[in-house]
Amino acid sequence: MLETALLILSIGTGDTVQMSLARTDSPAACLERADALAEVLTSAGYTIAGMRCGESPLALTPYEHGHDEGDLRWHYHVTLKGSDTGDGFTFEPVAEGTCEAVATNEFCAVSAQQPTGE
Repeated sequence: MLETALLILSIGTGDTVQMSLARTDSPAACLERADALAEVLTSAGYTIAGMRCGESPLALTPYEHGHDEGDLRWHYHVTLKGSDTGDGFTFEPVAEGTCEAVATNEFCAVSAQQPTGE
């Protein structure tokens, strides 16, 4: 079942793209959360590579704060749709070292969140 979610891509150590996904109650709630988090993250010095609200094609474990670099074990190919936050996204798990991001809206990302199989 598809659920509305906020996908955030941030730049981590060594220019690694890190992906976070958080479920939201609705598209409107997602946009509000995106605005608030963009301000918090940029104020804290994070670089945001992309942020989109949309229907998640895959269920992941819940986002948790405070993970270590070693927790970033899951790899994803991410495509950001359009140019506005509400335009959506797609992503799929990939094996480490096999991702190819050929377009400017595509990213190879790592995450501490793993697929749950739901």
